[in-house]
Amino acid sequence: MDKNIYLRNILKISLLLLIISMVSCIPQKKLRYLQELEESQFDTTQTEQINSTYIIKAKDEIYVKVNSVDPNTSSFFNGGDSRYASNMYNSELGLYLNSYTVSDSGYIQLPVAGKINIVGLDLEDARLKIESVLQLYLNDVSVTLKLSGFRITMLGEVKRPGRYAPYVSQLNILEALAVAGDMTSYGNRQRVMIIREIDGKEHVHFIDLLDQNLIQTANFNLLPNDIVYVESLNAKTWGFEQFPYALILSSITTFIVLMTFISAMN
Repeated sequence: MDKNIYLRNILKISLLLLIISMVSCIPQKKLRYLQELEESQFDTTQTEQINSTYIIKAKDEIYVKVNSVDPNTSSFFNGGDSRYASNMYNSELGLYLNSYTVSDSGYIQLPVAGKINIVGLDLEDARLKIESVLQLYLNDVSVTLKLSGFRITMLGEVKRPGRYAPYVSQLNILEALAVAGDMTSYGNRQRVMIIREIDGKEHVHFIDLLDQNLIQTANFNLLPNDIVYVESLNAKTWGFEQFPYALILSSITTFIVLMTFISAMN
C-alpha cells in the first residue's frame, strides 16, 4: 500500500514537471522568421516602392579618397605615406579618424576645396560632386567615396549585444541580427524596436520578423546609427530558461520504470 502511494506521488511530480515544461517551451511558430501569415500587419495590396540607394544625412561618417597620378597630391589628401595610410585604414579607429563627418548643415570640409554640401545626395552623386569641385583646383584627379562603416547598436534578447560597425554600405535587419549572433530563444520576434534619428529627433518603429511581407517595407533595411532593441517574451519571466527539463524528466521516467519493475518482481 505504501509503495503504491509512493508511486502515485512520483507520477504526480512527473506530471507537474511535464506541465511546467510545456508552459515554458516556446512554440516553433514564434521562432521562424518571415512566415506567410494570414493576418499580415503590412498592406500588400499596394506594393511599397523601396529605394535601396542610401541617401547621405547629417552626422554620417564619409570616407573620401583622392586618386591622382601625382603622388604628392594623393599623399596630401590621403594622410601622408600610402603604406602608412593603408595600414591605418585597416582598423575601425583609423578609418574613423580619417573620415569626414557630415555637419548638421550638410557639409564636409576638404583641404583646398573647403566646404562641400553633400547631404541629401546618394553616394555616387556625392562622389561626382566632390570630384568636380576638386577638378577646379587640381588636374587628373578622381574620388573614391564610401560610408566608413555601418554603425548599429544591438540590444535586448540577442546573443551578443553591443555596438557594431560592419564594413558595408547597406544592411537589413536579418543581417544585423546575424552580426549579433541572432536572437535568443526568448526574443520577441513580433515586436522588434528600431530607434532612429530623423531630423534631430528620435523615432521608434516596431517590426514583426515573423511576417514575410516585412521585406517589402522600408524598415526592413536599417540606416547607419540605428538602435535595434529586441524585447523579451513573457515566457522568460518564469525563470525557466536554463532549467534542465530533459535531464530531469528522463531521470524520473527511468526511476518510475525501475520502481514498476521492482514492484512487479515482488
